[in-house]
Amino acid sequence: MTDVRMAALVLAVVAALLPGSCADGPETVVDAGTAAPDAVRLAVVGDSITEADSPDFDGGRLGPESWVHHAVGDDVVLAGGWARWGATTAQMAAAVEPVEADVLVVLAGTNDVGSGEPAAGTRENLRRIADVVGAPRVVLSAVPPIDAAPDLATDLNAELEDLAADEGWQWVDAPAGVRDGDRFADGMASDGLHPTAAGARVIGEAVREAVLKAVLDAGGQAPDAGG
Repeated sequence: MTDVRMAALVLAVVAALLPGSCADGPETVVDAGTAAPDAVRLAVVGDSITEADSPDFDGGRLGPESWVHHAVGDDVVLAGGWARWGATTAQMAAAVEPVEADVLVVLAGTNDVGSGEPAAGTRENLRRIADVVGAPRVVLSAVPPIDAAPDLATDLNAELEDLAADEGWQWVDAPAGVRDGDRFADGMASDGLHPTAAGARVIGEAVREAVLKAVLDAGGQAPDAGG
């Protein structure tokens, strides 16, 4: 491995482990127990890109730099899951528990490539996550860019897309709208790795569309967003 590539790997790992500062803007408080009966119940597993600036992700208090903040609403509610800064897919697989949910969304793997986890390990960990959570439908998302080493994210996303096809999961390139080429577009990232609130909104809205599509494709009925 070249010195430049090694430096990029180190930068990616360090950035993934550092907690972010809380962004300005209101948090979202989610209570699945008060959701409409026909709301889609969402399980989410991820790392810092998912937890982001959430004051209490496990308790449903979501910060605006979390894409989940922008994916939920009256018709899509967070039913549970797990997300931590710096988490690898192995740590996720070890920590997750079953969730009573209609759809599982996983956005993960950035810390795997930063730590040198082989692709086969990431694939197996993601299978374990899906098995443990137990949701009938799975949406697997691409990861956002890694500006310090763009090929790491590109290669990982190719592996993730292949895995989704192999497992019959729905694939979504949710970060497509935050990219300019293979890096973040202006204003979409705070540090070349973590989305800003604007970037999180783009990702969250794309995930939301994928979740509702997964329900429809499975023969269900998308809930009424107004009701």
